Formats: sequence, structure tokens, C-alpha cells
Amino acid sequence: MSSKKRIYIAGPDLFLPDWPERAAQATALCAEHGLEAVLPVPATMLTGPGVTEPSDAEAANKVFQSCLEAVRNADGVIANLTPFRGSEPDSGTVTECALAYAWGKPVIGYFNGPALPVPEDADTDGRVLAEDGGWIEQFGLTHNVMLHGVCMTIVEDPLKAVVMMASMLRNGQ
Repeated sequence: MSSKKRIYIAGPDLFLPDWPERAAQATALCAEHGLEAVLPVPATMLTGPGVTEPSDAEAANKVFQSCLEAVRNADGVIANLTPFRGSEPDSGTVTECALAYAWGKPVIGYFNGPALPVPEDADTDGRVLAEDGGWIEQFGLTHNVMLHGVCMTIVEDPLKAVVMMASMLRNGQ
């Protein structure tokens, strides 16, 4: 049995064409820092039901249960919170972060590249508005206040997230 701490790797990376390379990089990065990466799906190009062909709710529930169990059995979560399909992180990733937090597991988020710029235009009441007309929180955070509350920290790249998680788990924090 491995003595390495198991870290669930959350994020929308599995939906990208270079998933096998991203998975290999995450696995190697974790291993370099004494952690074992737990991937949500195999590190192969995904095909088949629910991916390249329609499927059903039963198959979707199997995916959900598998990810749920992987998060439950992990010692922590490192999550890619880079905006995905819009200006917010992947909703499945956010769910995994919230579950890990509720189960008392450390969560460290990261985003690739610079944070999205906050628009400077405000309405007559002083609210900064997003493109869709909804207002944006003005706390100086990179992400929504609730996500910042779930994550121990949110950093600018995966290396920082892995180094911080490894250090924290080594020190028993």
C-alpha cells in the first residue's frame, strides 16, 4: 500500500483534446512532490457513451458516483479553476471542491494564466457589471467568494498548488 497522500485532480482538463498529456503532467508533478495523483477518468483520449455518442442517466450516474468516491477516498483536492466555457470555473469541479471541503479535506485551487479582468464600468448604484448584466463581487478575489471560502488558497498555476499541498500534508496541517 502506498504511503503517499492521494490527491484528487479536479478540473475541466478531461474535456480538452490534450487530456492524456495533461493527466500525465499532473501525475508526474504530484509524484515529484511525494503525492499520488487520483484522476477523475483514465489518462486516455475519451470516447464512447457520454463523450462521442449519446448515453443515458444511468451511465451519467456511474460517472458521478465514481468521481464522488474518488474525492471521498482522497486526502485532498487540487482543482483547476481556470474559466471553462465562459467566465466561471467548471461547475463539476466546483461541486467536487465543495464536497471535499464538507468532508474536511484540504482544497487548493489554481488557474492557468492571469485572472480575468474585472470590468471598470459600474451602474448608477456602483455595482460592477458582467457581460450578462449580473453584478460582480468587489472583494478583490480571483473567484467567487464562496469558492474562495472552500479553497485554502487559489494560486496562479498547478506547480504552486502541488507544492503547497505537499508541504501542508507533510506538516500535518
